[in-house]
Amino acid sequence: MKVIKAFGPRDLRVIEAEAPEPGPGELLVDIKACGICGSDKWFWNVTSPSDYVAGHEAAGVIVKTGAGVTGLRSGDRVAINNVKGCGECEACRAGRFVRCTGAPLVHMGFGFAQQMVVPARNCLPLDPAISYEQGSLLFDNWGTPYAALKRTSVGAGDRVLVTGCGPIGLAAIALCKSRGASIAAVDPVPARREAALRLGAGLAMPPGEAAAAELRVFAGEAGFGCGIDCSGKAASYDLLFELIAIGGTIVSIGEGAKFAFDSSRIIHKHLTLVGSLYASMEDGAELQRMAVRGELDPLAFVTHRFRLTDLPAAFGKVMGEDETLLKAIVMHED
Repeated sequence: MKVIKAFGPRDLRVIEAEAPEPGPGELLVDIKACGICGSDKWFWNVTSPSDYVAGHEAAGVIVKTGAGVTGLRSGDRVAINNVKGCGECEACRAGRFVRCTGAPLVHMGFGFAQQMVVPARNCLPLDPAISYEQGSLLFDNWGTPYAALKRTSVGAGDRVLVTGCGPIGLAAIALCKSRGASIAAVDPVPARREAALRLGAGLAMPPGEAAAAELRVFAGEAGFGCGIDCSGKAASYDLLFELIAIGGTIVSIGEGAKFAFDSSRIIHKHLTLVGSLYASMEDGAELQRMAVRGELDPLAFVTHRFRLTDLPAAFGKVMGEDETLLKAIVMHED
């Protein structure tokens, strides 16, 4: 089978490898579509050859089942939850692998290959109305903000500030809009701000000194009831703490923000802080039902598609060389 391997900085190549074999409780899946996530940047920036393969937003068709697998069989179309738990703890039995207490968290990859082995419990059967492309984005791209929003009370009439309008932020905007909220968005990239407006934001601003004043007018005297950071930037938190309403909620989704923690900013406004990572099997199933009903379009901001064999030459575009690229999907050849 064909696999994309990283040999060094910005050195991706198509190689031939043996197809893996599924073990007990596992499935071998022919990957048909795999989204490219911002967290896949590590694959572009390795300093030495890596045997681990990126790609965790995957959907495909089962071609082989391991021992003990029930309920799924060869020929079934599935979307794959990208986090592997122990499979035995209470959280895993409920399909919430990201909250596994029985083993270290494993972020699954190998979506940039023609086939991958995954636990059967991580596979969501796809509705006939849902394409592989749509299915590939259910768990991470849409599931991440969806799971986070489930831990808030965002609803009709609420004002929400979203900082960072990459694919996760854009999905957050669309999901907040579906709940009846009014949304403002902040991002430095014009194409992302345009997409934010198209997906339901009432205001989209570049970061900077002028942003706070306009956002304050949009939010009204009380401020934003909810702020969702999808940027992972320290400056976003300064903005959120400034504009959040008394009794409001700040949701952390973007990774890596480092800033001075001032407990007074939480105490004096009676704030709730929510941290959320990835999605459960239940979240993916709920999103699929919403897509089938036409309540969301998983491909709403997909702008680019690449064949697997073209990925090495195109990966730089995805990693920031093309600011018109909002979301890309790798389409696997048969």
